[in-house]
Amino acid sequence: MICVGIKTSDNIYFLGDSLFSEETIEKYSLFFIYDVREFINTLNYLSTLNGSLYIPSHCEATNDISSLININKNKVNEIMNKIYDVCEKEMTFEEILKYILDEYNLILNTNQYVLVGSTIRSYISYLFDENKLRYEFKDNKMLWKQVD
Repeated sequence: MICVGIKTSDNIYFLGDSLFSEETIEKYSLFFIYDVREFINTLNYLSTLNGSLYIPSHCEATNDISSLININKNKVNEIMNKIYDVCEKEMTFEEILKYILDEYNLILNTNQYVLVGSTIRSYISYLFDENKLRYEFKDNKMLWKQVD
């Protein structure tokens, strides 16, 4: 997924899907992220903008997005920490996904399951790239575990 933002000549930023609203985060806890690293980079970049008005796609227009950026960062870190913590013991992807769904008391339909599953895979991939998780295959299952 590529997010495109637009800045007008009067210093108004249309931010597209680069930020999720507090209501969305509170209601769903998990939101679709294709690339966790790029999402974090986008949040960091957004904090450098100096606009007169910001218009995210799923929130009210505002002249200050700093608290919204922090809410998004905090939720990403929270989810990342939950995944890392549960991988203290070896876990399959399905076990990690079930743990996260249980933690947030989520029951999904088929479409949501695919999107949330993709998002959890993105978190796992990020943690692997950051050398926080490793994997190995046992009995034809891919198992994830914290790096020692």
